[in-house]
Amino acid sequence: MKLQIVKPKDLVAKNLKALIYGKSGIGKTYLAGSVKDALVLDLEKGSASVKNKDIDVVPIANAKEFKEVLEYLKTDTKYKTIVVDSITRYAEMLYVALTKLYPDKKDSMKLWGDFDVVSRQRLEDLLQIEKNIIVTALEEDVNDGGFLRKYPMYKASKFKMMIPSYFDLVSHLVIDEQGNRMMINEPTQDAIGKNRLVGFGIPNVISSNEELYDMQKIIDRIKMESKDGNR
Repeated sequence: MKLQIVKPKDLVAKNLKALIYGKSGIGKTYLAGSVKDALVLDLEKGSASVKNKDIDVVPIANAKEFKEVLEYLKTDTKYKTIVVDSITRYAEMLYVALTKLYPDKKDSMKLWGDFDVVSRQRLEDLLQIEKNIIVTALEEDVNDGGFLRKYPMYKASKFKMMIPSYFDLVSHLVIDEQGNRMMINEPTQDAIGKNRLVGFGIPNVISSNEELYDMQKIIDRIKMESKDGNR
């Protein structure tokens, strides 16, 4: 057996895995949909707010359709980026599907057990697709070690705490006192965040009045820095 040796920075440079979360209406879909050659999996029926109006959109009505689309995308060669809008809505769809499978309240432990297993599997299926993956989510307050912090909203509390670990970039979208939207790409006292891309020139805070407040430009910056670093 021949081992395939890779460096983490090369995996990041090849395909970005990003999670954008924040309040409803703050511009998650608009930011995520700024990418060229992308396909939006629209679970929220919110594709009208996508920045790139030429982007292709697939409406997703239920958890089964989401699974089927991911299976199809494993062999797709047309799109470079997949946008999932949103993982919060997917959790609701999955819960509805499982309540039909386990309608009796006495089966609640089985329901939540399956919910956890399927949630993990779908997220892994998504992130194993060899494309840029951008996922949106609503925010919610979570008790994190006795302190309330903003996390991506997801129906299962146990799995919710693990979701950020799957991504290279976890951005909390907020609005500052001047009315600028801000991507906070680092953990704070008030919210979870993550930035594995500092070495590629992606700062921990990006304001909407800056050129880099654009997912396509972030992807381009990573690829450019990767090429420069390999010279």
